[in-house]
Amino acid sequence: MRSRWIGGVLAAGLLGLGAISAACKNADCSSDSHRQAASLADGGKQAQQASRPTSPDAKGVHFSLPFFFGPPVQIVTFGSGIPSSEVTHIQNLLNRVNSIQRIRDFLGVRMNHTATIVLVKNAADYQAELRQLGVKPSDASSLSEDSNGFTLGSTVVIPLFQNPTDVDLANVLTHELTHVDINQHISNIPSWMNEGMAVYMGMNGQKAIENPVDFASDEKQDAEDILQVVQSNQLVPLTASEAAILSGQETYDYELQDWLAVCYLIAHHGKSSIQTLVRHLESEDPNQAFYDTYGETVSAFNAQFTKALKQSASVANAGVSFDISISPTYHGEIFVQPANQPVGHEFKAIPGKHHVTVTASGQVQADLPSIGTKKSKIPPTPGTMYVSLIPQRFGNVDGQKLLDAEMEIQIQNGLYTFENAWEELESNPMYDPSYLPEVLGVSITAIHDDAPNDPILTMLNAEND
Repeated sequence: MRSRWIGGVLAAGLLGLGAISAACKNADCSSDSHRQAASLADGGKQAQQASRPTSPDAKGVHFSLPFFFGPPVQIVTFGSGIPSSEVTHIQNLLNRVNSIQRIRDFLGVRMNHTATIVLVKNAADYQAELRQLGVKPSDASSLSEDSNGFTLGSTVVIPLFQNPTDVDLANVLTHELTHVDINQHISNIPSWMNEGMAVYMGMNGQKAIENPVDFASDEKQDAEDILQVVQSNQLVPLTASEAAILSGQETYDYELQDWLAVCYLIAHHGKSSIQTLVRHLESEDPNQAFYDTYGETVSAFNAQFTKALKQSASVANAGVSFDISISPTYHGEIFVQPANQPVGHEFKAIPGKHHVTVTASGQVQADLPSIGTKKSKIPPTPGTMYVSLIPQRFGNVDGQKLLDAEMEIQIQNGLYTFENAWEELESNPMYDPSYLPEVLGVSITAIHDDAPNDPILTMLNAEND
């Protein structure tokens, strides 16, 4: 994953969630460990009554966030150093993302009790708040270092230091509030369903505000993590993941697998099937609820889902096409260097929207005037394609001569993801790096993997359903 995401690739099972379970009896504990989550589901309906709305020592400004559909969300701060403007910012972000309504539309149920969001500024306050919620000190210490959020019943704790951007916050807030809604309606839900729904909605909230190319790359990179697990023959069945989490034996980020499982269900049965599943889960055993919704057992579904992942893990690179938008302010050439190729193809930049195709063998075509092929100054790089911008006239940036600019696209498991962009100055080869797919007035507006039969792409398209 890109370095901007906080946390490790392994989930909170590393922290020993079996120990956390003692503090979370009759409650749902969810702890985010990269930008998604790991959870222990154990009696959510009772938790809504047992968990207090906020810590007795909570300090700071208290806001109520009213929503037309459902009860208010109360935002409070714990500890010191959080100005009222930050609370207002979270309030505005929730409204901007429309998290509560998104969750209601997805699950088909709405929160019937106030959700409390507790903001903490640093690891010490995060640890103190977790202890007050009943998490034992050793686990609170680990969670305060490695998790991006925590939910107990209807209380959500958000460590601001682990979520530095609005994209991070949109994901974790929507994710954790999904847990709250589930807790208030379902008393018995397997971890894979619980986390799969929450991760799906966290991504949904993130998608609402992130650059589309950046978001698509984020979700593909998350999927690549699981495909690598499949290739190493370490994939754990969905039904076994909960035992591994409880025992602290998690060997990879199970929540991404749970997310892809929910994406698979949506891709093959529609998003409305999740609402049907939730209705059955409110009154039925999870296995019966799943069967009544999808007409098959969880075991049979897991077999189909695993088969699809294995198929994706074996798909070869089939090439890519991407859309590019050129501003009238940019004058120069565009040079496309395919992965592991010493030469690339150069085109004259024409303002407007254009289409570029790169085959698996490294052939490049575009609806731009061709200048021809030439050797690249960048050595051939396996798994990395470069889109270079060569200005017609060299200008100066911060007193240095601007040489060119680069946009990097990575290829892994046959999936193409935008990585970053930067300018190259005379004395600074990577000036102003950015995760946005644009530089010098040229932007990549879409990336299309040329692999229509790849099951993982069908799953990822469920985020667009």
